[in-house]
Formats: sequence, C-alpha cells, structure tokens
Amino acid sequence: MTAGEGKLIGDETAGKPFSAPCAIFIPPDAVHGFQFARGSEGIVATVLADRLALPRASDRAFSEHFTKSRIVPMEGETAGEAAHLQRLFPQLLEEHGNAAVLGRDWLLDMHVTEILVRLARVGVRTSTPEPQGSSSSDSRRLLALETLIAAHFREHRPVAFYAEKIGVSVAQLNRIARREAGASVSRLLARRLIDAARRDLVFTPTPVQAIAYSLGFQDPAYFNRFFRRQTGTTPGVYRETQRRRLAS
Repeated sequence: MTAGEGKLIGDETAGKPFSAPCAIFIPPDAVHGFQFARGSEGIVATVLADRLALPRASDRAFSEHFTKSRIVPMEGETAGEAAHLQRLFPQLLEEHGNAAVLGRDWLLDMHVTEILVRLARVGVRTSTPEPQGSSSSDSRRLLALETLIAAHFREHRPVAFYAEKIGVSVAQLNRIARREAGASVSRLLARRLIDAARRDLVFTPTPVQAIAYSLGFQDPAYFNRFFRRQTGTTPGVYRETQRRRLAS
C-alpha cells in the first residue's frame, strides 16, 4: 500500500485496520477480503504457493511467517527493510510487463524471493511467542517433515515412511502436523503435489499427461480426478483459465 487505508477482513477478524505505507501478506488458501478507503493505491502481486516451499523449508521462523496473514508496517523500526520493499514492488511490476525481454522469468523469481525474505524478516522481528502447547522439538520435527516432503512427494510414499524417518509414530506425526501446520500429513502431501502441478500447468508447455507422470501418477485419469477433487476444476480448465488471466 502506497497511499490510503482500509481493513483486512478474514475468518478470524471482522476487520483489522491498516494504513499506508505497509505491505500485506496473505497465505495460500486464506479466506480474506478488503475494505479500502477512497484514494487508496498500491500494487497487488499474486504468486503460486510453491514459491513458498524453499523459504519454508530453509527456516522454521520463515515457515511461521508464511502461514499467517500479516500487515507489515513500512515505517518506524522496520524502515530499513521497508526501503528495500518499496523499491522491489515497482521493479516486480515493471519486469512483469517485459514479456519479450531475455531473462524476464529469472528476474521475476529473484524479485519475488527477495520480497518474501524481507517480509519474513520483519515478521520474525514482530512475531509473538509460540502458542502454549507447541515445543521446539515439534517445530524441528515439522521442519524435518517439510524437508522430506519436498524431497519425496513425487514418490507417493505412505505417511508411515515419513514417521519412520523422523522417529515418531504415524499418529504422533499427524498430531504434530495438525498442531504446527494446521493439516494432516496426507493433506500436506496433497498440497505439495497440487502446488507443483499448478506451476507446471501455468508455466510450462508440458502436456497434462506428462505432468501426471512427472508427479508420480501412473494413471493420468487418476491425476485428473485428484486435481479436480483438490481444486474443484480439471487440469486443462485450470491451465486455460490461469494463462488467460496472466495474459490480460
């Protein structure tokens, strides 16, 4: 937000106020809406969820930041990081418009990554302590789980595989995942598959059948049913809709 003010509306709040200058981060799947005052201005950047995978796997504090909606003030004690963010968002917008320029996608990835890291730094600085009942050992186990999922999700391993690697029972691992990440291990695996499928569908010319095989599905028809069950639409329709939106 570069000018104006408003309220962030979500499941947990009837309206959390914000005012410029600030950045607002909304995590994947978060139900949200905005009420903007007249004259408000800013830049909206929508990023596929799998761009969060590397920062989340690299540091637990980053992972915590990326699971919650946050209003990040860009003044006061956060002014140093804010100065970088205020430059990066316009650069991201400018590069997005350079469709025919060499290396455009690489630079977009670089800008997005730096924005995420700098937002997370501010989030870590202003974060509240872990909720009661959470522990550092469970946080480390979730980080280990996320790292294992990133390495093996295409293999369609059972939950027992991840529990054995981490050294806990299946039931205990699911309790940790639900408490720390808000979802079961099976749900986290499904999300990782869907994130990878979405990225390939939008940003590669790979046929849907080949994407299914690359994600470890032996039957492309089952991949279609899995994708539709998770997203509410088929891979082909999703690809067409997203590419049309990005081209507009």
